[in-house]
Amino acid sequence: MDVLRYDRQIINIGVEGQRKINSARLVIVGLGGLGSNVAMQMAAAGVGFLRLIDPDKVDVSNINRQPLYNESDVGKLKVDAASQNLKKINSKLELETFPIKLDENNAESLIRGVDLILDGLDSLHARMILNKYAVKLNIPYIFASVQDAFGSVTTIIPHRTACLSCFMKDSDSIPPCAVGVYPPAVFAISSIVASEALAIIIQRKPTSAGRLLVFDLETMSFDSVYLKKNPTCKVCGV
Repeated sequence: MDVLRYDRQIINIGVEGQRKINSARLVIVGLGGLGSNVAMQMAAAGVGFLRLIDPDKVDVSNINRQPLYNESDVGKLKVDAASQNLKKINSKLELETFPIKLDENNAESLIRGVDLILDGLDSLHARMILNKYAVKLNIPYIFASVQDAFGSVTTIIPHRTACLSCFMKDSDSIPPCAVGVYPPAVFAISSIVASEALAIIIQRKPTSAGRLLVFDLETMSFDSVYLKKNPTCKVCGV
């Protein structure tokens, strides 16, 4: 372990905590605003393995809120550009990339074998699929979303906290591109996700487990909605 590299965070998490980060295996599904920013923070923190899943290519309109990419990446697959740029942050990082869309047929195999699932998706339907297999495989799952200046985060610990299906209905009635995104909101929510991820890795209690953190950057308001497991939930209530 490179103690000098991580000395500032070791003050907070300890040497054993850093060892856990270095050996952690994570999957990030979606490499847009949230996923790409969380990937940068995980690489910088020293996470040992990242599996990256996204079918899209880098577009020039991504760069204002996705600084993992730059102008030379436009037109490249996001998983390829992300992998190349993350290696510049942490050359010891092990990466696995899948330039495909997560769906009902491949979700279980794509998330199997990791310690934690991080959500960078822009589709509620895809999130519901991800939630279903996170519960089935008993893998913690951090849900996050941003629209305009508003964001939300919850950490789902299968069979202990409410899952996504306990409090949301499957729908994709609003196309992702129909709602604007304020870049500072993306950075704020991705940092909360990163903090929750590290808490789980080092076995601290994640702040958003069992509650939905709701953040409005325009008003600088931060609220919590406490979530209860739904005993009739078709995913986790059985």
